[in-house]
Amino acid sequence: MLDEGTGDAECVRRAQRGDPDSFELLVRRHHKATFNLVYRLLGDPDEAAEVAQEVFLSAYKSIQQFRGDAVFSTWLYRIAFNHASTRRKTLQAAQQRQLPLAGMEIIADGSLDPAWRAERMEIQTRVQQALNSLDKQDAMIILLRDLQDVPYEEVAGVLKIPVGTVKSRLHRARKALKDRLAPYFYADRKAS
Repeated sequence: MLDEGTGDAECVRRAQRGDPDSFELLVRRHHKATFNLVYRLLGDPDEAAEVAQEVFLSAYKSIQQFRGDAVFSTWLYRIAFNHASTRRKTLQAAQQRQLPLAGMEIIADGSLDPAWRAERMEIQTRVQQALNSLDKQDAMIILLRDLQDVPYEEVAGVLKIPVGTVKSRLHRARKALKDRLAPYFYADRKAS
């Protein structure tokens, strides 16, 4: 009998033996994180929903090839990254890439000061633009490590690079993000 406490490795083994309930449990368990990752890469909820479906369909079709060298989520994130990258290439070149930041939503409480809300929206926009301007791999590292709190080892598995390279690229990506935001924040300090 399969229950919610069944680990991913056991679900994968059962799915490889043809148990559809096991794969359904994996989908329920990983859908939100997969959708969020794809959404942050594409910036369009409709595209993200479609790509997330494609990701799980691909994972289902290729579950027999999953060897267990990495945890299931690493394998799934790699599939998601590949599908999102392919989809982004097919979108019109003029379409601006968006990488929405989780937890940065402006509270829609009418009692809040409109100037404060406008400032928050401006900060969110600037951070979004700076993140969008990063190299795709750098943005992916920041999204996985800093926004989704994926362990370094899993980030390395998703991007197929050594852990040390993840750490150095993350450091470089954070610095690049900081450099892109510096003019905005330094200009704000000079005006004070």
